[in-house]
Amino acid sequence: MGDKFQLIHDVSPGTTGWTVKVVVAEKFSPKVAQRSPTKYQNLTLMDSEGSTVQATLYGQNITAFQDELLLGKTYLISNALVKETNAEYKAKSGEIQWTISGRTRIRRVEENNSNLLISTYSFTDFEDLPKYMDSNVDISVIGMIIDIKPRRIIQTRFGKECQVQDLVLVNKRFDTVLLTMWETFVDNECKYICQNLRKKLILIGKHLKVTSFNGLSISTKADSSFFIDGEFELVEEFKSWGHTNSEIIDNMISEKHYLTSTPSKLSSKLSVPTAEKDFTEIKNIQGLKTAKQFFWIKGKASVKVLNQTYWYMSCNNCNKISSENYGDIYPCVFCKCTDAKAIPRAKVYMQLTDPTGYINATAIGNPAEYFLQSNAEILMNQTLIPTAASMRLSMDEDEIFYVKAMTQELSTDCKFEILFIVNPSQIAGDKNTGKAPVEHIGEPIKFLEPTTKRSLFHSDTDDAQSSKKKCDKSTIEITKKNQ
Repeated sequence: MGDKFQLIHDVSPGTTGWTVKVVVAEKFSPKVAQRSPTKYQNLTLMDSEGSTVQATLYGQNITAFQDELLLGKTYLISNALVKETNAEYKAKSGEIQWTISGRTRIRRVEENNSNLLISTYSFTDFEDLPKYMDSNVDISVIGMIIDIKPRRIIQTRFGKECQVQDLVLVNKRFDTVLLTMWETFVDNECKYICQNLRKKLILIGKHLKVTSFNGLSISTKADSSFFIDGEFELVEEFKSWGHTNSEIIDNMISEKHYLTSTPSKLSSKLSVPTAEKDFTEIKNIQGLKTAKQFFWIKGKASVKVLNQTYWYMSCNNCNKISSENYGDIYPCVFCKCTDAKAIPRAKVYMQLTDPTGYINATAIGNPAEYFLQSNAEILMNQTLIPTAASMRLSMDEDEIFYVKAMTQELSTDCKFEILFIVNPSQIAGDKNTGKAPVEHIGEPIKFLEPTTKRSLFHSDTDDAQSSKKKCDKSTIEITKKNQ
Protein backbone atom coordinates (compact mmCIF):
# COMPACT_ATOMS: atom_id res chain seq x y z
CA MET A 1 0.00 0.00 0.00
CA GLY A 2 3.01 2.28 -0.16
CA ASP A 3 5.23 3.95 2.42
CA LYS A 4 4.94 7.69 1.76
CA PHE A 5 1.79 8.18 3.84
CA GLN A 6 1.32 8.14 7.57
CA LEU A 7 0.18 4.99 9.34
CA ILE A 8 -2.87 4.86 11.59
CA HIS A 9 -0.78 4.86 14.78
CA ASP A 10 0.96 8.07 13.62
CA VAL A 11 -2.32 10.01 13.85
CA SER A 12 -3.60 11.18 17.23
CA PRO A 13 -5.81 14.03 18.47
CA GLY A 14 -4.11 17.30 17.46
CA THR A 15 -2.11 15.81 14.56
CA THR A 16 -2.33 18.06 11.49
CA GLY A 17 -1.48 17.71 7.81
CA TRP A 18 -1.77 13.94 7.83
CA THR A 19 -2.87 11.56 5.07
CA VAL A 20 -3.32 7.84 5.63
CA LYS A 21 -3.81 5.17 2.98
CA VAL A 22 -6.37 2.62 4.18
CA VAL A 23 -8.50 -0.22 2.96
CA VAL A 24 -12.10 -0.51 4.17
CA ALA A 25 -11.93 -3.74 6.14
CA GLU A 26 -15.47 -3.70 7.56
CA LYS A 27 -18.56 -1.61 6.84
CA PHE A 28 -21.44 -2.06 9.24
CA SER A 29 -25.11 -1.30 8.71
CA PRO A 30 -26.35 2.10 9.95
CA LYS A 31 -27.84 2.09 13.44
CA VAL A 32 -29.68 4.47 15.75
CA ALA A 33 -27.88 5.48 18.94
CA GLN A 34 -29.29 4.04 22.18
CA ARG A 35 -29.34 7.36 24.00
CA SER A 36 -30.39 9.68 21.17
CA PRO A 37 -32.23 9.60 17.83
CA THR A 38 -28.94 10.14 15.97
CA LYS A 39 -28.17 7.66 13.20
CA TYR A 40 -24.58 6.46 12.82
CA GLN A 41 -22.52 4.01 10.77
CA ASN A 42 -19.21 2.45 11.79
CA LEU A 43 -16.39 1.32 9.52
CA THR A 44 -13.11 -0.43 10.24
CA LEU A 45 -10.17 0.99 8.28
CA MET A 46 -6.84 -0.85 7.93
CA ASP A 47 -3.40 0.43 6.93
CA SER A 48 -0.49 -1.39 5.25
CA GLU A 49 0.77 -2.81 8.54
CA GLY A 50 -2.61 -4.28 9.46
CA SER A 51 -3.37 -1.67 12.13
CA THR A 52 -7.03 -0.66 12.32
CA VAL A 53 -9.13 2.27 13.45
CA GLN A 54 -12.87 2.70 13.81
CA ALA A 55 -14.31 5.47 11.67
CA THR A 56 -17.87 6.75 12.14
CA LEU A 57 -20.35 8.59 9.94
CA TYR A 58 -23.31 10.44 11.45
CA GLY A 59 -26.70 11.60 10.17
CA GLN A 60 -26.79 12.92 6.62
CA ASN A 61 -23.14 12.02 6.07
CA ILE A 62 -24.18 8.36 5.92
CA THR A 63 -26.19 9.03 2.76
CA ALA A 64 -23.64 11.47 1.36
CA PHE A 65 -20.84 8.89 1.56
CA GLN A 66 -22.86 5.76 0.73
CA ASP A 67 -21.12 5.42 -2.64
CA GLU A 68 -17.74 6.17 -1.11
CA LEU A 69 -15.68 4.07 1.27
CA LEU A 70 -16.73 0.83 -0.37
CA LEU A 71 -15.94 -2.45 1.36
CA GLY A 72 -12.55 -3.82 0.33
CA LYS A 73 -11.49 -0.69 -1.59
CA THR A 74 -8.44 1.51 -0.88
CA TYR A 75 -8.54 5.25 -0.11
CA LEU A 76 -6.40 8.20 0.88
CA ILE A 77 -8.04 9.91 3.86
CA SER A 78 -7.13 13.18 5.53
CA ASN A 79 -8.73 15.82 7.76
CA ALA A 80 -11.01 13.42 9.64
CA LEU A 81 -11.82 14.41 13.21
CA VAL A 82 -9.56 12.37 15.49
CA LYS A 83 -10.48 11.94 19.14
CA GLU A 84 -10.01 9.56 22.02
CA THR A 85 -12.63 6.88 22.38
CA ASN A 86 -14.93 7.09 25.40
CA ALA A 87 -13.60 4.88 28.17
CA GLU A 88 -16.59 2.51 28.09
CA TYR A 89 -15.99 1.71 24.39
CA LYS A 90 -12.17 1.47 24.32
CA ALA A 91 -12.05 -2.29 24.78
CA LYS A 92 -14.13 -2.82 21.65
CA SER A 93 -13.35 0.22 19.49
CA GLY A 94 -9.73 1.01 20.38
CA GLU A 95 -8.06 4.04 21.93
CA ILE A 96 -8.66 6.41 18.99
CA GLN A 97 -11.58 6.86 16.61
CA TRP A 98 -12.14 8.97 13.53
CA THR A 99 -15.26 10.90 12.56
CA ILE A 100 -15.80 11.38 8.84
CA SER A 101 -17.75 14.42 7.70
CA GLY A 102 -18.06 16.79 4.76
CA ARG A 103 -14.70 18.30 5.74
CA THR A 104 -12.92 14.98 5.39
CA ARG A 105 -10.95 14.53 2.17
CA ILE A 106 -11.33 11.08 0.62
CA ARG A 107 -9.69 9.94 -2.62
CA ARG A 108 -10.06 6.48 -4.17
CA VAL A 109 -6.83 4.65 -5.03
CA GLU A 110 -6.92 1.90 -7.64
CA GLU A 111 -5.05 -0.75 -5.69
CA ASN A 112 -5.97 -4.30 -4.83
CA ASN A 113 -5.12 -4.95 -1.20
CA SER A 114 -7.41 -7.94 -0.85
CA ASN A 115 -4.60 -10.29 0.17
CA LEU A 116 -3.68 -7.99 3.06
CA LEU A 117 -7.31 -7.84 4.12
CA ILE A 118 -7.98 -11.56 3.95
CA SER A 119 -4.78 -12.29 5.87
CA THR A 120 -6.46 -10.87 8.98
CA TYR A 121 -9.25 -13.48 8.87
CA SER A 122 -9.11 -16.74 10.79
CA PHE A 123 -11.82 -19.00 9.40
CA THR A 124 -13.56 -21.60 11.55
CA ASP A 125 -14.07 -24.95 9.85
CA PHE A 126 -17.66 -26.20 9.86
CA GLU A 127 -16.50 -29.28 11.78
CA ASP A 128 -15.22 -27.05 14.58
CA LEU A 129 -18.42 -25.02 15.00
CA PRO A 130 -19.75 -27.15 17.90
CA LYS A 131 -16.77 -26.04 20.00
CA TYR A 132 -18.20 -22.52 20.08
CA MET A 133 -21.89 -23.37 20.51
CA ASP A 134 -23.77 -20.90 22.75
CA SER A 135 -20.58 -19.05 23.66
CA ASN A 136 -19.65 -15.40 23.14
CA VAL A 137 -16.74 -16.27 20.85
CA ASP A 138 -16.64 -14.43 17.52
CA ILE A 139 -16.07 -16.67 14.50
CA SER A 140 -15.46 -16.11 10.79
CA VAL A 141 -16.62 -18.49 8.05
CA ILE A 142 -16.45 -18.89 4.30
CA GLY A 143 -18.94 -20.89 2.27
CA MET A 144 -20.97 -21.10 -0.91
CA ILE A 145 -24.61 -19.97 -0.63
CA ILE A 146 -26.77 -22.73 -2.10
CA ASP A 147 -30.20 -21.88 -0.69
CA ILE A 148 -32.13 -19.15 1.09
CA LYS A 149 -35.31 -19.57 3.12
CA PRO A 150 -38.27 -17.19 3.31
CA ARG A 151 -38.02 -13.99 5.28
CA ARG A 152 -39.92 -14.22 8.55
CA ILE A 153 -40.74 -12.09 11.57
CA ILE A 154 -39.49 -13.23 14.97
CA GLN A 155 -41.11 -11.96 18.15
CA THR A 156 -38.57 -11.92 20.96
CA ARG A 157 -39.42 -12.62 24.58
CA PHE A 158 -39.36 -8.84 25.13
CA GLY A 159 -42.16 -8.37 22.57
CA LYS A 160 -39.95 -6.81 19.91
CA GLU A 161 -40.50 -7.94 16.32
CA CYS A 162 -37.37 -8.64 14.27
CA GLN A 163 -37.01 -9.84 10.70
CA VAL A 164 -34.75 -12.80 10.02
CA GLN A 165 -33.81 -14.93 7.03
CA ASP A 166 -31.82 -18.17 6.80
CA LEU A 167 -29.07 -19.04 4.32
CA VAL A 168 -27.63 -22.49 3.64
CA LEU A 169 -23.84 -22.55 3.26
CA VAL A 170 -21.76 -25.45 1.94
CA ASN A 171 -18.01 -25.97 2.32
CA LYS A 172 -15.55 -27.89 0.15
CA ARG A 173 -16.34 -31.14 1.96
CA PHE A 174 -20.04 -30.70 1.13
CA ASP A 175 -20.91 -30.07 4.79
CA THR A 176 -23.79 -27.64 5.20
CA VAL A 177 -24.75 -25.20 7.93
CA LEU A 178 -27.55 -22.71 8.47
CA LEU A 179 -26.70 -19.00 8.79
CA THR A 180 -29.46 -16.82 10.26
CA MET A 181 -29.36 -13.18 9.15
CA TRP A 182 -31.04 -10.61 11.40
CA GLU A 183 -32.66 -7.23 10.79
CA THR A 184 -30.71 -4.92 8.42
CA PHE A 185 -28.83 -7.88 6.94
CA VAL A 186 -32.19 -9.08 5.59
CA ASP A 187 -32.83 -5.76 3.82
CA ASN A 188 -29.33 -5.54 2.42
CA GLU A 189 -27.34 -8.76 2.04
CA CYS A 190 -30.33 -11.15 1.80
CA LYS A 191 -32.06 -9.01 -0.81
CA TYR A 192 -28.95 -9.14 -2.99
CA ILE A 193 -28.52 -12.87 -2.39
CA CYS A 194 -32.14 -13.57 -3.40
CA GLN A 195 -31.59 -11.73 -6.66
CA ASN A 196 -28.35 -13.57 -7.44
CA LEU A 197 -28.85 -17.00 -5.84
CA ARG A 198 -28.26 -18.90 -9.08
CA LYS A 199 -24.73 -17.50 -9.26
CA LYS A 200 -23.75 -19.62 -6.23
CA LEU A 201 -22.26 -16.67 -4.39
CA ILE A 202 -19.31 -17.07 -2.02
CA LEU A 203 -19.90 -15.52 1.41
CA ILE A 204 -17.23 -14.47 3.88
CA GLY A 205 -18.67 -13.57 7.28
CA LYS A 206 -16.97 -12.07 10.32
CA HIS A 207 -18.14 -11.50 13.92
CA LEU A 208 -20.66 -14.36 13.87
CA LYS A 209 -21.83 -16.64 16.70
CA VAL A 210 -22.73 -20.33 16.94
CA THR A 211 -26.05 -21.27 18.55
CA SER A 212 -27.88 -24.49 19.44
CA PHE A 213 -30.98 -23.26 17.62
CA ASN A 214 -32.08 -25.72 14.89
CA GLY A 215 -29.61 -28.26 16.26
CA LEU A 216 -26.61 -26.12 15.43
CA SER A 217 -26.49 -22.96 13.36
CA ILE A 218 -24.61 -19.70 12.87
CA SER A 219 -26.19 -16.32 13.54
CA THR A 220 -25.31 -12.69 12.94
CA LYS A 221 -24.46 -10.25 15.72
CA ALA A 222 -24.82 -6.47 15.82
CA ASP A 223 -21.26 -6.02 14.54
CA SER A 224 -21.24 -8.81 11.93
CA SER A 225 -19.88 -7.96 8.48
CA PHE A 226 -19.85 -9.74 5.14
CA PHE A 227 -18.06 -9.93 1.81
CA ILE A 228 -20.23 -11.50 -0.88
CA ASP A 229 -18.24 -12.57 -3.94
CA GLY A 230 -15.37 -10.38 -2.77
CA GLU A 231 -12.33 -9.88 -4.99
CA PHE A 232 -10.12 -12.37 -3.18
CA GLU A 233 -8.00 -15.24 -4.48
CA LEU A 234 -9.67 -17.42 -1.87
CA VAL A 235 -13.06 -16.64 -3.37
CA GLU A 236 -11.86 -17.43 -6.90
CA GLU A 237 -10.49 -20.75 -5.68
CA PHE A 238 -13.86 -21.51 -4.06
CA LYS A 239 -15.70 -20.64 -7.27
CA SER A 240 -13.37 -22.89 -9.25
CA TRP A 241 -14.12 -25.72 -6.82
CA GLY A 242 -17.83 -25.01 -7.25
CA HIS A 243 -17.55 -25.15 -11.03
CA THR A 244 -15.68 -28.47 -10.86
CA ASN A 245 -18.30 -29.94 -8.53
CA SER A 246 -21.35 -28.21 -10.01
CA GLU A 247 -23.18 -31.48 -10.66
CA ILE A 248 -22.88 -32.58 -7.02
CA ILE A 249 -23.90 -29.15 -5.74
CA ASP A 250 -26.88 -28.96 -8.10
CA ASN A 251 -27.94 -32.39 -6.90
CA MET A 252 -27.73 -31.20 -3.27
CA ILE A 253 -29.91 -28.21 -4.10
CA SER A 254 -32.42 -30.37 -5.94
CA GLU A 255 -32.70 -33.08 -3.29
CA LYS A 256 -32.45 -30.66 -0.33
CA HIS A 257 -31.08 -33.29 2.04
CA TYR A 258 -29.73 -30.42 4.10
CA LEU A 259 -33.32 -29.81 5.21
CA THR A 260 -33.45 -33.33 6.65
CA SER A 261 -32.37 -34.04 10.19
CA THR A 262 -28.98 -35.76 10.35
CA PRO A 263 -28.06 -35.52 14.03
CA SER A 264 -25.62 -38.44 13.83
CA LYS A 265 -23.16 -36.12 12.09
CA LEU A 266 -23.60 -33.54 14.82
CA SER A 267 -23.23 -36.22 17.49
CA SER A 268 -19.64 -36.98 16.54
CA LYS A 269 -18.67 -33.30 16.54
CA LEU A 270 -20.21 -31.84 19.69
CA SER A 271 -17.70 -30.82 22.33
CA VAL A 272 -19.27 -33.04 24.98
CA PRO A 273 -17.57 -32.95 28.40
CA THR A 274 -15.84 -36.12 29.53
CA ALA A 275 -14.46 -35.09 32.94
CA GLU A 276 -16.93 -35.21 35.82
CA LYS A 277 -15.90 -31.71 36.95
CA ASP A 278 -17.14 -30.27 33.64
CA PHE A 279 -20.75 -31.30 34.23
CA THR A 280 -23.17 -29.06 36.11
CA GLU A 281 -24.65 -30.56 39.24
CA ILE A 282 -28.41 -30.23 39.29
CA LYS A 283 -28.42 -28.81 42.82
CA ASN A 284 -26.63 -25.74 41.42
CA ILE A 285 -29.43 -24.87 39.01
CA GLN A 286 -32.46 -25.66 41.14
CA GLY A 287 -34.43 -22.43 41.52
CA LEU A 288 -32.29 -20.72 38.86
CA LYS A 289 -33.42 -17.14 38.15
CA THR A 290 -31.24 -16.22 35.15
CA ALA A 291 -32.41 -17.52 31.77
CA LYS A 292 -30.56 -18.08 28.49
CA GLN A 293 -27.95 -20.27 30.13
CA PHE A 294 -26.83 -23.68 28.89
CA PHE A 295 -25.62 -26.67 30.90
CA TRP A 296 -24.19 -30.14 30.33
CA ILE A 297 -25.74 -32.53 32.86
CA LYS A 298 -24.95 -36.20 33.40
CA GLY A 299 -27.83 -38.14 34.83
CA LYS A 300 -31.01 -40.06 34.12
CA ALA A 301 -34.41 -39.01 32.80
CA SER A 302 -37.76 -40.54 33.63
CA VAL A 303 -41.44 -39.84 33.10
CA LYS A 304 -43.16 -39.25 36.44
CA VAL A 305 -46.55 -38.14 35.10
CA LEU A 306 -47.82 -40.89 32.81
CA ASN A 307 -51.11 -39.23 31.98
CA GLN A 308 -49.76 -36.48 29.71
CA THR A 309 -50.05 -35.80 25.99
CA TYR A 310 -46.87 -36.96 24.26
CA TRP A 311 -47.41 -35.05 21.03
CA TYR A 312 -49.11 -32.02 19.56
CA MET A 313 -50.27 -31.12 16.07
CA SER A 314 -48.01 -28.48 14.60
CA CYS A 315 -47.30 -26.36 11.55
CA ASN A 316 -44.48 -27.90 9.54
CA ASN A 317 -42.99 -24.44 8.91
CA CYS A 318 -42.89 -22.87 12.38
CA ASN A 319 -43.67 -25.81 14.73
CA LYS A 320 -46.45 -23.80 16.38
CA ILE A 321 -49.55 -25.62 17.59
CA SER A 322 -52.29 -26.26 15.04
CA SER A 323 -55.97 -27.13 15.34
CA GLU A 324 -55.99 -28.83 11.93
CA ASN A 325 -56.09 -32.56 11.21
CA TYR A 326 -52.97 -34.53 10.34
CA GLY A 327 -51.89 -33.87 6.77
CA ASP A 328 -54.24 -30.93 6.18
CA ILE A 329 -52.90 -28.02 4.15
CA TYR A 330 -53.95 -24.76 5.78
CA PRO A 331 -52.98 -21.09 6.31
CA CYS A 332 -50.97 -20.90 9.53
CA VAL A 333 -52.05 -18.03 11.79
CA PHE A 334 -48.57 -17.84 13.31
CA CYS A 335 -46.16 -17.89 10.37
CA LYS A 336 -48.70 -16.73 7.77
CA CYS A 337 -47.67 -19.53 5.42
CA THR A 338 -50.65 -20.14 3.13
CA ASP A 339 -49.82 -23.80 2.44
CA ALA A 340 -48.64 -25.02 5.84
CA LYS A 341 -49.02 -28.72 6.56
CA ALA A 342 -50.31 -30.11 9.86
CA ILE A 343 -47.90 -32.70 11.28
CA PRO A 344 -47.52 -34.31 14.74
CA ARG A 345 -44.53 -33.35 16.87
CA ALA A 346 -43.34 -35.31 19.89
CA LYS A 347 -43.04 -33.76 23.34
CA VAL A 348 -42.52 -35.14 26.82
CA TYR A 349 -42.43 -33.64 30.31
CA MET A 350 -39.98 -35.55 32.47
CA GLN A 351 -37.72 -35.44 35.48
CA LEU A 352 -33.96 -35.17 35.10
CA THR A 353 -31.94 -36.46 38.08
CA ASP A 354 -28.35 -36.80 39.19
CA PRO A 355 -26.91 -37.71 42.62
CA THR A 356 -27.39 -34.12 43.83
CA GLY A 357 -31.06 -33.55 43.01
CA TYR A 358 -33.61 -33.23 40.22
CA ILE A 359 -35.27 -30.73 37.89
CA ASN A 360 -38.33 -30.99 35.68
CA ALA A 361 -37.61 -30.51 31.99
CA THR A 362 -39.30 -30.67 28.62
CA ALA A 363 -38.02 -32.32 25.45
CA ILE A 364 -39.63 -31.43 22.13
CA GLY A 365 -39.15 -32.92 18.67
CA ASN A 366 -36.09 -35.07 18.10
CA PRO A 367 -34.88 -35.34 21.73
CA ALA A 368 -38.37 -36.39 22.81
CA GLU A 369 -38.54 -39.09 20.14
CA TYR A 370 -35.09 -40.35 21.10
CA PHE A 371 -35.95 -40.54 24.80
CA LEU A 372 -39.32 -42.21 24.26
CA GLN A 373 -37.90 -44.51 21.56
CA SER A 374 -40.96 -43.75 19.49
CA ASN A 375 -42.00 -41.27 16.86
CA ALA A 376 -44.61 -38.54 16.71
CA GLU A 377 -47.01 -40.43 14.43
CA ILE A 378 -47.02 -43.49 16.71
CA LEU A 379 -47.47 -41.26 19.74
CA MET A 380 -50.38 -39.52 18.03
CA ASN A 381 -52.14 -42.85 17.54
CA GLN A 382 -51.50 -43.98 21.12
CA THR A 383 -54.94 -44.16 22.77
CA LEU A 384 -54.06 -45.79 26.10
CA ILE A 385 -51.94 -44.55 29.00
CA PRO A 386 -48.41 -45.60 27.99
CA THR A 387 -46.50 -48.44 29.59
CA ALA A 388 -42.88 -49.51 29.47
CA ALA A 389 -43.91 -51.96 26.76
CA SER A 390 -45.17 -49.22 24.41
CA MET A 391 -42.40 -46.65 24.92
CA ARG A 392 -39.36 -45.92 27.04
CA LEU A 393 -40.35 -44.16 30.26
CA SER A 394 -37.03 -44.17 32.12
CA MET A 395 -33.30 -44.62 31.55
CA ASP A 396 -31.32 -47.44 33.15
CA GLU A 397 -27.94 -45.78 32.68
CA ASP A 398 -26.65 -42.23 32.89
CA GLU A 399 -26.71 -40.22 29.72
CA ILE A 400 -25.55 -36.69 28.92
CA PHE A 401 -28.06 -33.87 28.45
CA TYR A 402 -27.56 -30.43 26.96
CA VAL A 403 -30.10 -28.25 28.77
CA LYS A 404 -31.26 -24.68 28.21
CA ALA A 405 -32.70 -22.51 30.99
CA MET A 406 -35.62 -20.32 29.90
CA THR A 407 -37.96 -17.82 31.51
CA GLN A 408 -41.50 -18.89 32.28
CA GLU A 409 -44.68 -16.99 32.89
CA LEU A 410 -46.03 -16.50 36.42
CA SER A 411 -42.75 -17.59 38.01
CA THR A 412 -39.33 -16.11 38.65
CA ASP A 413 -37.75 -19.56 38.44
CA CYS A 414 -36.45 -20.78 35.09
CA LYS A 415 -37.87 -23.71 33.22
CA PHE A 416 -35.63 -26.15 31.36
CA GLU A 417 -35.63 -27.65 27.88
CA ILE A 418 -33.47 -30.59 26.80
CA LEU A 419 -31.85 -29.81 23.45
CA PHE A 420 -29.55 -32.82 22.99
CA ILE A 421 -29.10 -36.26 24.54
CA VAL A 422 -25.77 -38.09 24.22
CA ASN A 423 -24.83 -41.62 25.24
CA PRO A 424 -21.47 -41.28 27.10
CA SER A 425 -20.29 -44.80 26.25
CA GLN A 426 -20.37 -43.96 22.57
CA ILE A 427 -18.49 -40.71 23.05
CA ALA A 428 -15.77 -42.76 24.76
CA GLY A 429 -15.96 -45.38 22.03
CA ASP A 430 -15.59 -42.74 19.36
CA LYS A 431 -12.45 -41.29 20.99
CA ASN A 432 -10.86 -44.63 21.85
CA THR A 433 -11.63 -46.60 18.70
CA GLY A 434 -12.09 -43.90 16.11
CA LYS A 435 -15.52 -45.31 15.29
CA ALA A 436 -18.46 -42.99 14.77
CA PRO A 437 -21.11 -43.10 17.50
CA VAL A 438 -23.98 -45.48 16.85
CA GLU A 439 -26.44 -43.61 19.03
CA HIS A 440 -27.49 -40.19 17.84
CA ILE A 441 -28.20 -36.95 19.63
CA GLY A 442 -31.92 -36.58 19.91
CA GLU A 443 -32.37 -38.67 16.79
CA PRO A 444 -36.02 -39.24 15.88
CA ILE A 445 -37.30 -42.74 15.28
CA LYS A 446 -38.73 -41.99 11.88
CA PHE A 447 -38.32 -43.19 8.34
CA LEU A 448 -36.13 -40.76 6.43
CA GLU A 449 -34.67 -41.07 2.97
CA PRO A 450 -31.07 -42.29 3.32
CA THR A 451 -28.41 -39.71 2.53
CA THR A 452 -24.64 -39.46 2.52
CA LYS A 453 -24.78 -35.68 2.67
CA ARG A 454 -23.55 -34.18 5.91
CA SER A 455 -25.44 -31.47 7.71
CA LEU A 456 -24.78 -29.59 10.93
CA PHE A 457 -28.37 -28.49 11.41
CA HIS A 458 -31.81 -29.99 11.27
CA SER A 459 -35.24 -28.82 10.24
CA ASP A 460 -38.69 -30.38 10.45
CA THR A 461 -39.76 -28.68 7.21
CA ASP A 462 -41.36 -31.03 4.68
CA ASP A 463 -41.69 -30.62 0.94
CA ALA A 464 -39.41 -27.57 0.76
CA GLN A 465 -40.12 -25.38 -2.22
CA SER A 466 -37.42 -23.89 -4.42
CA SER A 467 -35.60 -20.85 -3.06
CA LYS A 468 -36.51 -18.72 -6.04
CA LYS A 469 -40.20 -19.41 -5.54
CA LYS A 470 -39.89 -18.58 -1.85
CA CYS A 471 -38.06 -15.35 -2.61
CA ASP A 472 -40.58 -14.34 -5.27
CA LYS A 473 -43.50 -14.99 -2.92
CA SER A 474 -41.77 -12.96 -0.20
CA THR A 475 -43.30 -15.23 2.39
CA ILE A 476 -43.41 -13.70 5.86
CA GLU A 477 -43.33 -16.14 8.71
CA ILE A 478 -44.26 -14.86 12.16
CA THR A 479 -42.96 -16.97 15.00
CA LYS A 480 -41.94 -16.50 18.57
CA LYS A 481 -38.45 -17.15 19.74
CA ASN A 482 -36.59 -16.53 22.96
CA GLN A 483 -33.69 -14.62 21.46
